Amino acid sequence: AAAKAAMATVEIEFANLFTGLAITKNFIGSPHIDTTNIGPFYGLSLGDFKDGTGGVRVELDAMTVCEVNTKNRLGKIDGRFVHFVAPYDVDETTRY
Repeated sequence: AAAKAAMATVEIEFANLFTGLAITKNFIGSPHIDTTNIGPFYGLSLGDFKDGTGGVRVELDAMTVCEVNTKNRLGKIDGRFVHFVAPYDVDETTRY
């Protein structure tokens, strides 16, 4: 209920539709597609990792990858496209 209320302050339509919440610590994943997503998701990362690292990278097409800065802010990412966490210093810092 708290997550839905928080999302409603950002995008009411999304808040009414979303059904899942993932909380991770020091996640490192390979490029993947979220096959059960019906639309974009919001990502937020917190921690002491360096600015400019640890965002979410998304393949826009075969030749273009963009990076969404999610450190201390929400970023809207379409998980139906290949995406992954950008590198950060996982051995020396913490990222949630």
